[in-house]
Amino acid sequence: MPEKEQKRKPRREEPEEIADPTEALLNAACQLVKQGTGRSILVCAEPQLFIALQEWLPKAPFILATSSHSLPEEIKSAIKGLIELPVLRLPRLGQIKLAIILGMAQGIIHSDDTLVCLAGPPHVNRLDTLLLLKVRDEFELFTVSDQLLTEHVSPEVFEQVLELAIQIAAEGREGKPLGALFVVGDYENVSKYATQLVLNPFKGYDETERNILDPRLTETVKEFCAIDGAFLIRGDGVIEAAGAFLHPGFPHEDLPMGLGARHAAAAGITAVTNAIAITVSASTGAVRVFRSGRMVIEIERPG
Repeated sequence: MPEKEQKRKPRREEPEEIADPTEALLNAACQLVKQGTGRSILVCAEPQLFIALQEWLPKAPFILATSSHSLPEEIKSAIKGLIELPVLRLPRLGQIKLAIILGMAQGIIHSDDTLVCLAGPPHVNRLDTLLLLKVRDEFELFTVSDQLLTEHVSPEVFEQVLELAIQIAAEGREGKPLGALFVVGDYENVSKYATQLVLNPFKGYDETERNILDPRLTETVKEFCAIDGAFLIRGDGVIEAAGAFLHPGFPHEDLPMGLGARHAAAAGITAVTNAIAITVSASTGAVRVFRSGRMVIEIERPG
């Protein structure tokens, strides 16, 4: 009788390594700009990637969004704009959204721009995502205004408050999630719709000691997020109040289902004043920006 063949164990195939698509995506982005489909290329990546891919920069108008401004001068001089992102593990779409909203605040990105957006995994020197985006179509704000900020709000103050909100969303406080509402700018009008729920913890301090741009104040603000109510911040960064109850009336625009009183207050106060409001959801960790009574952008909780 023929000998029985020994059963062979199925050969375990090693997973194929996925080729790095960075060069292909950069080439595709440059072609889209050359064809007139996009106006600029927005790249969200680590500084090391820009240094490695420096030869691409003369081929198209590049806007670089990164966690550091410490780039060689030859790179800075070769690009259209530089946007500094918080050092947080934002998903790809979160990186792009945040870069655009900061770029709009700084005047680097405009409402009529069409951007070819490139991004990759957080803190990895690789690009793997391409997104073609028309700014005016993406942000509802531009149906009523061509500007994100008014003269009431300094771009540096807006950037600081937005970064602080993202930190609160990512970290919470002592392991517990936190919600928050920041109303920035047009304080004279905002104060007409505000009533203190508790004694104002910022009252009586010199303005130099309660400016949101002072990094020493960051942990204090996070601590006061436990107080129910809103932070009221002037356009120059001075915190006028915490724990304020806002009563501007219900917003004219319908809010997405599931958003509560904090978001309704943000929409309402920005509908009747020239302020901008930033909320942090305690339940989901999403950060939302409101302007002119509408939600302008939503950034998911950082990983």
